[in-house]
Amino acid sequence: MKSDFETEKFCLFYLKSIQGLKEVVIWKYLQDGLQAKQLYRQPPIMIAELVRQAKNDPEFNTKIQKEFELYQNAISILDKAYPDILKTIFDPPLFLFYQGNLDLLKSEYLLTIVGSRTLNNYHQATLKNLIQDLASSPLIIVSGLAFGTDALAHSLALENNLPTIAVLGSGFADSVLYPKQNLYLAKKILQQNGLILSEYPPNTKPALYQFPKRNRILAGLSRATVVISGAIKSGTLITAQCALDGAREVYALPGNINLTLSQGPNNLIEQGANILLSSDNILQIYDLEKNTMKENIKLDLQQDQVYQLLKIQAYTLEQIKNQTNLDFIILQKIIAQLEIMNLAKINKFNQIEII
Repeated sequence: MKSDFETEKFCLFYLKSIQGLKEVVIWKYLQDGLQAKQLYRQPPIMIAELVRQAKNDPEFNTKIQKEFELYQNAISILDKAYPDILKTIFDPPLFLFYQGNLDLLKSEYLLTIVGSRTLNNYHQATLKNLIQDLASSPLIIVSGLAFGTDALAHSLALENNLPTIAVLGSGFADSVLYPKQNLYLAKKILQQNGLILSEYPPNTKPALYQFPKRNRILAGLSRATVVISGAIKSGTLITAQCALDGAREVYALPGNINLTLSQGPNNLIEQGANILLSSDNILQIYDLEKNTMKENIKLDLQQDQVYQLLKIQAYTLEQIKNQTNLDFIILQKIIAQLEIMNLAKINKFNQIEII
């Protein structure tokens, strides 16, 4: 191999690509203090033969050099941008492809929400109330962009000005993103400064085995996972088990014992998971309190004038202008500032209301 390619990132990719050499084995060596270059140049006895065979395969080496171009656009487990909390699971992905705001991974306030693809009114209402209650917090909602609970969690986060992260089981190119019906939602996440992650290159088509594997990332990114609904044997429960295996907190929404979609959460509670009764359960895990953010935000006189008006009821921009006599351009700036501070939003009637 050319020395130009022998960077830490390339050596890590090279090792990852060797058939028969599992990522978890590579990660174990890295945890023991070895560098990827060391593993590549002077591999330990246990993997030496696999590495030797790879180096002696011209076809493999040509292929690797071409494929590495894709991985230069991914973060590796060696990069500072890679979240430390994800490194604590048994088999963290060695590479993560991304679109959007990578800075979200630096936050300690990531919260994973998962559930079934079908939801009844109880599940929908509870999830809506939960996220509305969390709207004034610094929490970031993590989910999998699937139908049902995932899509609703992302959508509600966006509606309530909470950042959100989607973890995919496919690539994120428009032609392969799964499910295709949520492509619009994915674009909306990016438009609102969110993040899309996948351990698979952008053009990777969806495959059944990729989604259960993806669930370890969903659980691994957050300190806590909320389970809204799901059957006992489902991807939702796989995510919950990954969270438990990773010493994360799991909160399950109790439900009707006669409903299949409540069997998963009820079973988790029976096995010792936390019962989700209100947003207070979540806030306590993250050492947050309701309305803490609002109480700590200081408004100037004009911002406070508008905010106090909106406390009474929702108004259109024109109505606020008439009530306050503020210049229209100044008023637009104030509304934008209140939105950024998660204090106000524009509703479906084109009115500004407080959150």
